[in-house]
Amino acid sequence: MLENIIKITSKYRENVRAIIICLISAFLLAVSAQISIPLPGGVPMTLQTFALAFFGYTLSKKCGIGAVITYLLFGVVGVPVFTGSNFGTSAVFGITGGFLIGFVFLVWFCNKAKNSKYIVLKIGLSAIGIMICHLLGVLQYSFLTGLNLLQAFLLVSLPFLLKDSFSVILAYMISNKIQYRINSKK
Repeated sequence: MLENIIKITSKYRENVRAIIICLISAFLLAVSAQISIPLPGGVPMTLQTFALAFFGYTLSKKCGIGAVITYLLFGVVGVPVFTGSNFGTSAVFGITGGFLIGFVFLVWFCNKAKNSKYIVLKIGLSAIGIMICHLLGVLQYSFLTGLNLLQAFLLVSLPFLLKDSFSVILAYMISNKIQYRINSKK
């Protein structure tokens, strides 16, 4: 009987811990959205790519994706978490919405990369995450603005690729250092 109570209590603590990590991560994603540089196409440059990759490399898949979904839900219901303190369904269905939806894929692929033993696969999976995020962003931007795909790519994807690649690499390096420190203390 006592053993069952301990198991239930332990599982409850793990769930509460995961929820707290998810909420803190969603908050950090919202903060990273506010650190932005406006660009002519209407898609600002932010620190979100770094935050998303970092979540993918350090958190469990459930917590990383949960943080992104929590962030999106907060924004949709009216909490001003999106870049420029925007909120609402208009942000998700607006010109930057494809990128917002792509965040889930970036976290998922970085999480998959974390578990790979081969550096080439780590790089490839992380790059796929960036590409899907950009592809969804370009598609929605093109659809809503009437620009063709090449014009949309040149305006809202190409200027970000170097920064996003660097952000993902930096997130990977920092998460590795953290993981190394954690493992060396055991």
